[in-house]
Amino acid sequence: MQQPIVVFEELVKVQPKGLITIPKKLRKELNITEETIVKIKREGQKLTMEPIRTITYPVRSYTKEEIKQFLAFDAAQTKELKKKRLI
Repeated sequence: MQQPIVVFEELVKVQPKGLITIPKKLRKELNITEETIVKIKREGQKLTMEPIRTITYPVRSYTKEEIKQFLAFDAAQTKELKKKRLI
């Protein structure tokens, strides 16, 4: 069963350079910190803001050579599986 949508409404003033303060209650409930990245979307005259969760662990980068080797291996495996009629 879906949880009901909680509506929260508060007036905030736009500060110089377009800055706004997200009310503390919302920041706390949505776990928004000063490091949080948010996505702002415009639909007509309506703005919506959504916190984006980022990966907190390092992601490995692959060299062009490693990618080339992987693609060659994948192509060979695909060919072999097709030959055996498994795909």
